[in-house]
Amino acid sequence: MNRLALIADTLINVSNEILRPGTYPYGEVRPSQGRYWLGVFTNIILKSYLGAEFIDTHNIPEIGPAIIAANHSSHLDGPLINAASAYARRRPVVFLAAADIYYSNRLFRMMCDTVNCIPIKRNENDQIALLKTIKLLHQGRLVGIFPEGRRSRDGSIGEGKLGVALIAIATGYPVIPVAISGTFEAFPRKSRIIKPAKVRLKFGEPLCFGNQRCPSDQKIKWARDEIMNYIKKLYEEITLSRRQRIAA
Repeated sequence: MNRLALIADTLINVSNEILRPGTYPYGEVRPSQGRYWLGVFTNIILKSYLGAEFIDTHNIPEIGPAIIAANHSSHLDGPLINAASAYARRRPVVFLAAADIYYSNRLFRMMCDTVNCIPIKRNENDQIALLKTIKLLHQGRLVGIFPEGRRSRDGSIGEGKLGVALIAIATGYPVIPVAISGTFEAFPRKSRIIKPAKVRLKFGEPLCFGNQRCPSDQKIKWARDEIMNYIKKLYEEITLSRRQRIAA
């Protein structure tokens, strides 16, 4: 059995067994206590100041588990997706967050705890975080993942990592691709202020890859590419329509 297939098989076999209360090093994900404050932040800053536009939010499922997969250019991306889901479905999204960034100081950790992030060690094979993600999906939650694994340095969409595809194939749960534009201009890397920018989010139709035991490397990479290509397609659609409106 190849390495990727072994990881995928392990994820589905032990996701319900290995993680019992008290075993997760960063604590259990609690019912959201930050939805009110997230709404305040969104209304004042994201929605009003940026004029954020949410497109095709009907693709967010009303009930049941799903993986929300989006391109990543800014710290604003997660709150925006959460805001869109809250407006459309009244459902919070639990995000994977880089432990070396968001859990490295008290302020960031408090913010992540408020919206119930799952810390993940990016430079390691963090199967504990992946298992925690699957456990939440088994509970019917929405989980947000940025397949690129880090924020873009120039606003372009980079290569996706295999984690999203592994989880999707291991569980059979749908992936909702999301394209985000404008957040790089509003709040890029190393920026300390949020600038006015037209922000748009477009939610794609669900992608399903079935539930496979011992998938091949080729199958996992194919699923990864399908997700990333769909995100890029959505991104082209929202940026093209914006250029057309400006030209008109």
